Amino acid sequence: MPIITEGSIMDDQKIIELLFERTESALDEISRKYFRLYTGIIKEVLSDGCDIEECANDVLLAVWNSIPPNRPKNLSAYVCKIARRIGIDRFRHNTVRKRNGGYAVTLAELEECLPAEEPFGAHAEQSAMIRAVLSDFIRGLDPETEILFVRRYVYLESVMSLAERFGLEENRVSVKLCRARKKLKKLLEKEGISV
Repeated sequence: MPIITEGSIMDDQKIIELLFERTESALDEISRKYFRLYTGIIKEVLSDGCDIEECANDVLLAVWNSIPPNRPKNLSAYVCKIARRIGIDRFRHNTVRKRNGGYAVTLAELEECLPAEEPFGAHAEQSAMIRAVLSDFIRGLDPETEILFVRRYVYLESVMSLAERFGLEENRVSVKLCRARKKLKKLLEKEGISV
């Protein structure tokens, strides 16, 4: 087994192997490698520091509990998906008591083009179809719109933050996202996926 020095970053496949061996140091490696990424996703959904910290810990627990049996091909995407799900679940739990603006706005934007039921709550066949259509749709966008769309609806980044990050006017970001959502809605209708 190679010795990992303080500053080196372990390969994702090695981390996955450690998880299969039930070696807890794999969680330390995930945290070292992806902490800023997955906490950033959680921060886009939640604003309370305690909730963010707790959800960040829950991400590591969820990874530990799901690998094995899962063997993700892309560990960073897998961790991000878990972080987004955990953050959204906490948001939903919190909104029973109060409203949290940022994520609610993002959901409202997508309501016009996605099916009423969440894709992951749908039947497996429809869920797979929706994922395939979304994947093809995103790949078909122009590079700038693709980046904006993914950062807004996957990483839950605010329009203001996107405008600052890419040196664009907020209005331009909003217009590009609006046009993309309209295209997505038409595509889903064309594919027979009811909205």
